[in-house]
Amino acid sequence: MDFPKENKKNILNDFYRPIRKHSDRIKLYEYISTKEKLIDAEIDYLEFGVYKAASFKWWMDTNKNAASKFYGFDTFEGLPESWGTYAQGDMHADLPLLEGNRHQFFKGLFQDTLYKFLETHSLGKRKMVIHMDADLFSSSLFVLTNLARLLKEGDIILFDEFNVPNHEFFAWKVFTESCYIKYELLGAVNNYYQVAFKIVR
Repeated sequence: MDFPKENKKNILNDFYRPIRKHSDRIKLYEYISTKEKLIDAEIDYLEFGVYKAASFKWWMDTNKNAASKFYGFDTFEGLPESWGTYAQGDMHADLPLLEGNRHQFFKGLFQDTLYKFLETHSLGKRKMVIHMDADLFSSSLFVLTNLARLLKEGDIILFDEFNVPNHEFFAWKVFTESCYIKYELLGAVNNYYQVAFKIVR
């Protein structure tokens, strides 16, 4: 995959580092939310792979716009298939209990919940922030292709395990090449394990 040429001075990038710190993804969130002026923006935030809702809660707490909406999708019963050293059913979590009325969770396979969601929710009119923490190639590609028609210039897509070559990375490669998606890299931490892209078409 050839990334578009960027102004490297305006990109958060810690490559190369010998040790991965999962908590450093917060640095990426902070950088993106500041650079893209997301703190006060009215957004639709969609997270695929919620687990215990740590990142979901971070974005909901950080964005102060009362009209923003936050949608979380997860089986909450663990991975639907094996992924690397993780077995089917690993990463099981209870449905998160969060305060406020700006958020909504959808329990089940993305293949079962996303269709119904898109039929009943109007997206694409305001900036979307899409957090892909789906891990699996199948899950990631399904979500991306179903959201493709709604993507517009300025929308942001984050990945949480991007440098796993045969899963999130490969799904992004297939998706962008098949749907002719143009994008730019906004930032990356942990040797491109967590990344953020902005749609530029």
